[in-house]
Amino acid sequence: MNVEIGFLRKSYISEVPADGDFFPFGIDGEGSYIIEYYESQELDIEVFFDNWMAQLNRFPIYTLFSYGKVDEEEIDHTFSSANIEYVKLKIKRERFIKSKVQDNKQFEIVMSYLYRQGSINDFAGWSLSEDLFSFDKRDMKTLFGRRKIHMPVVTLQKDSTMFWIYYDGSSVISISNDTLFSTFDSIISSFPTGVKGIKSEYEE
Repeated sequence: MNVEIGFLRKSYISEVPADGDFFPFGIDGEGSYIIEYYESQELDIEVFFDNWMAQLNRFPIYTLFSYGKVDEEEIDHTFSSANIEYVKLKIKRERFIKSKVQDNKQFEIVMSYLYRQGSINDFAGWSLSEDLFSFDKRDMKTLFGRRKIHMPVVTLQKDSTMFWIYYDGSSVISISNDTLFSTFDSIISSFPTGVKGIKSEYEE
């Protein structure tokens, strides 16, 4: 299995996020390393991240995703059955699930929802070892100009790492201050056995 990896410029992080752009949520603190992991024909990106998170073993993992009211009963049943610790949040008109994942079995369950919601352009992300997620009312660039919007906020700290599922689920992007994510070689050295990293032709 090959995973295509590209490093992105720090300038992709803006003080005022833009709707439909990198990144449509608030980011506090500096992100030293921004990496995009691309989906390919031979890569099941969901399975790859299930296996990689197990290999990294940075539990607990904290997740946050928005969801529709129609899915609430299913999520309640699934998470409760798997003993996943979670809370439901309502921020204005949006609903969010925030969970604390203790092991890879639980992560596989939550990841299926993360990827599903991210693939329909809802917010979906997770952080390693510490909870980096909160909410705030902040400026966002929209088609109608700058507006104050309640949004998820990621607070980056020393050695912290978060992942965000890109639009349509076509890739996943990590923002990190952990030196593990500082070079191509160090990243691929942490991959599960049998997974090969390839430098993206679109690396910026």
